[in-house]
Amino acid sequence: MTNPQLTENLLAVIRSLPADDRRWLLRQLEQDSSDLSNGALVEIAMAGGAFDDLAAEPDFYSFSDGEAIGAV
Repeated sequence: MTNPQLTENLLAVIRSLPADDRRWLLRQLEQDSSDLSNGALVEIAMAGGAFDDLAAEPDFYSFSDGEAIGAV
């Protein structure tokens, strides 16, 4: 079973990587995709800075209006 949303998100992250990081990722995938652990995927995403903007985001949001709420 595939998860289209997850696939789209992964593609967006990969496309946002600098060219050197994308080439490294492709080399890793060509070697053997079973060797690409979750940790390696995290390293790729972090090295590319794909999630840097999330550091400033609050962790909790209100269900009623979607506004950020303070730490609980």
